[in-house]
Amino acid sequence: MIKRFDRLDVATSDLADAAAIYQRNFGFAVRREPGSDEALVTVGGAEIRLRAGGAAADFIAANGEGLAAVWLEADDVDGVAAALDRAGLAHRPVRRETDRRILEVDPKSANMVALFIFDRRPA
Repeated sequence: MIKRFDRLDVATSDLADAAAIYQRNFGFAVRREPGSDEALVTVGGAEIRLRAGGAAADFIAANGEGLAAVWLEADDVDGVAAALDRAGLAHRPVRRETDRRILEVDPKSANMVALFIFDRRPA
């Protein structure tokens, strides 16, 4: 059902400092578009997305800086949703966003982690 780990979202109040930590301490290349509140670190076939500004402010206010979300890719989110239903785990309805369908698992069903599972199936 789940194909691969895709991305971690990390909320930070200081994007430049967070990017420097990944570069300096781990030797990762960090990609950032000028003026963007996000930076990407590629690790193998997955990414760490550093998020600051408005995208991260609410999360930081409620939880502090750190891991904000986990993204997993599946073959079929409808099948994952059905499996979650059978297990009695809460989730939101599947939504479409650009080139993918996204299933958002209730954090209470995922050890208090925002968990997003997506597929790239056509509409």
